[in-house]
Amino acid sequence: MIPLITILAQSQIGAIIQIIILLIIAGIIAYFTAYYYYKPIYTKKINALENEKLDLERQNSGLRTEIGKLEEKLKSKEEEIEEIKKNIK
Repeated sequence: MIPLITILAQSQIGAIIQIIILLIIAGIIAYFTAYYYYKPIYTKKINALENEKLDLERQNSGLRTEIGKLEEKLKSKEEEIEEIKKNIK
């Protein structure tokens, strides 16, 4: 009777270990399948977003230089206003 129980226990443990190993292998296969399936899709989106980012950075730098020019122009106009106020007095 005891050898039958040990054989049953060993076969259940063996089956459990086999199921766990197969589930791990199935998970690994699913991971790599999903990775290689979605990689080209998201690579295109990432490239498009990077190009858009570069365009926005160029636009931002252009606007910053424009702001600098306008600030200089504003300072010169304020100086002109001060000179005109002095001349009026």
